[in-house]
Amino acid sequence: MKIFFTLIALLSISDLFAARGIILVLEAPLLREASLNSQVVQTTRRGDKIFIHDKHFHASPWESTANASENLKIVAQDSDEEFYQTISNDGGVAYVQAKYVKIIYRDSREMSDPVTRFKVDPTDYRLEEPLPEGYPLSEREKKKAAAFFTFGTHTKASYPFAGTLSNEKFHKTLGLQVLYTTKVSYDLLDRFYFGAKLGFDNNDVELEINNTINVKQSIGRFHAGPYISYDLYKTQDHRFTTYGHLALTYNRAYLTYDNRVVEEERAFSAWSLTPEVGAQWQWLEVFPHTDLVLGSSIVMQPTVELTSSVSSDASYWNQDQDALTLNSGLRAMFLLGIQSRY
Repeated sequence: MKIFFTLIALLSISDLFAARGIILVLEAPLLREASLNSQVVQTTRRGDKIFIHDKHFHASPWESTANASENLKIVAQDSDEEFYQTISNDGGVAYVQAKYVKIIYRDSREMSDPVTRFKVDPTDYRLEEPLPEGYPLSEREKKKAAAFFTFGTHTKASYPFAGTLSNEKFHKTLGLQVLYTTKVSYDLLDRFYFGAKLGFDNNDVELEINNTINVKQSIGRFHAGPYISYDLYKTQDHRFTTYGHLALTYNRAYLTYDNRVVEEERAFSAWSLTPEVGAQWQWLEVFPHTDLVLGSSIVMQPTVELTSSVSSDASYWNQDQDALTLNSGLRAMFLLGIQSRY
């Protein structure tokens, strides 16, 4: 008796849902009503076969589904979206968006409806394949740009004037630097960065000769060159970075001689290579997309002899050694600035 009633139920379902469709997208929801705002009662996956209500194919109750030519979709009242009526796993009425379903006609109409209906699957939420370059170890940030204010020890140098040096006062070195780096391609741990740094710094020296003559020396350096850094310590909020820099430096100095009767200014210049090593502590995202950086470095100052392109016959200039010499040594520099990673 149970078998009889089961067969009757299957025949009833077969008559009611006389056609089948196949899901074409990664995940198609079955909705309680023919509306995009309706509750989802079940989800189907690509390749799943579902029953489609016979009313979408029959112009009359006596027309065979196989011979029907009409395809009557349900249009939602709150949008232009079209739906098919189907049945969920719990036996309830459900609706599926028609664009996600290919009807199985079993005739020539199959040729007019390709399986690859979408160039980009609108329901595919998975990671793209192949996976993005560097996944999963690389981070979003691959470049850095920074700007720093610098200050440090002075350069011990003075012009050998003919008179006797009675007093000298050295001022601290002040400057500005900008930095641009990009992550080294083979570094999967996001620690090595390579780029360029350029900047300018200046320090003044006030000299007194024979207790009556004032001389002001303004010594500046324009420097640029390759820069490489490595993050020794790295967390989500902080980084400790060591770096090296080799700068091509243009050294220039202005000397102003003032003996209260005559005032004369002369310019001296020279080129040099200046190595630098240092370290930075970085507080990440102190401001939106901006890091705070505090650091220090050691600049290896080579011996440089700055000469003037214009000679002077005045007696107070040294005619035998008309040059300003920057002595070799180490200069300590400190920096404070901001950095952006992108």
